[in-house]
Amino acid sequence: MRLRIEMILMLEGMILLLLAGIPAVLMFMNLQGFNAIQVPNFFAVHWFITIFGFFLALIGNEILVALSMEWSGKVASKSLILSFGILVLFSTLIAIASKTITSLSFMDPYFYYITFIALLLLIYHSRIYLKFSRFGLRPTSYNYLIVFTLVVTTFIVIFETLKFSPWLSLAFPVLMIFAVMARDIGLVFRGRFINSKAMTAAYFAMLFGFLSYPYPIASIFFFIAWAISLYATRLISAKGSLYPKICLNIAWVWLLLASIFSLISYDAFIHSISVGYLFNTVFGVDVVLMDLLMATFSVRLKIKPSYIPILLLNLGLLMRIIFDIGFSFPVLLLAAPLQGVGIISFFFNTFRQVFSQIIKDEKATLIR
Repeated sequence: MRLRIEMILMLEGMILLLLAGIPAVLMFMNLQGFNAIQVPNFFAVHWFITIFGFFLALIGNEILVALSMEWSGKVASKSLILSFGILVLFSTLIAIASKTITSLSFMDPYFYYITFIALLLLIYHSRIYLKFSRFGLRPTSYNYLIVFTLVVTTFIVIFETLKFSPWLSLAFPVLMIFAVMARDIGLVFRGRFINSKAMTAAYFAMLFGFLSYPYPIASIFFFIAWAISLYATRLISAKGSLYPKICLNIAWVWLLLASIFSLISYDAFIHSISVGYLFNTVFGVDVVLMDLLMATFSVRLKIKPSYIPILLLNLGLLMRIIFDIGFSFPVLLLAAPLQGVGIISFFFNTFRQVFSQIIKDEKATLIR
C-alpha cells in the first residue's frame, strides 16, 4: 500500500497519542506506589502532546482532508498538509526538549508559539468553509462554529504562554466536537435532523463553562451544555447502529458527571471530560474517521466495531475517578493500563480492518 500525503497527519496523531499516553500510564502507576519507570520530566508535557499533538493532528486532518473533500471537492494542498504536520511535530519535540533538557528550558514558551502558527494555517484554509460549497450549499452553523473554535483556540494558546490553565486547552477538542455535532452526529444516526440552533446554544454554554472555571458557576454552564446538547441530538432515542449509540450515550454520561465533579475534584473533572467524554465520542463517531479514509483512498470501507475497547476504557476510567475523589484500593492500580489498552485497541482494531480492505481493493484494481 502506497502511503499518501493525506495519511501523514493521521499517522502522526497516532504516534503522538502513544507518546503522550505511555508516560501518563507509568506516572499514574507511580503515584499509586507501583515501581514503574520514572518519567517525571516527560510527563510534564503529557497534557500538551495529547491536546495540541494528538487532537490537533486529528482535527487538522479532518479539516484539511475530509471536510475539504466534502465542501470543495478536493483536499488541501500537499504543501499545506505537510507544513501543518511539521509544525505540530516540531512543537511537540520542542515541548519535550524544554522539559527534559535543562539547558533548553529557555524554549519553554516557544512550542505554544509554533502551535499558534499551525492554528493560523488551519484558519487560513478554513476560509473556504465560509463560502458556498461545490454543490451551492450555504455555510451553516456547523461551518461557522468550526472556524470560530479555531479562532478561540488561538487566544487560548497565547494565554497559556502567560498562565498554565490546562482546562482551557481542553476546550479546543471539546468545542470542536460540539461544532461537528451540530451536523455530523445526524450522519451517524441515519441522517436524522439535528437541532443546530440548540446545539449552538450548548456550544456557547460549554465555552462559558471553560472560561468561568474554577468558579462554581462553571458547573451550571457545563450542566446547561449537557442538557441542551442531549436535547439537540436526542441520543437516548436515537435509531440506527447500536455501537455508536452506546459510545455516545456513555460520553454524555461522563459529560454530566464532569459538571458535578467540577465542584468536587479537579482531577475527576478533568479526566471525566478528557478521557470519558472525548474518547468515548471518538469511538462513537468513527464514521468520521471512515469519511477521512474514504476521501483519501476512494474506497468504501466497512468496519466491524469491537466492544472490548469501550469496556476497558470506561472500567479503567471509573477506577481512576474513584482514586481521584479520595479512595485507594490495590485494584485501582489497573486504572491507567486499562484506559491505555482500551484506547490503543480501538485504533488497532479500526486500522487493521481499514488497511486490509485498502490493500485488497488495490490488488483487485491491479488485476483488472
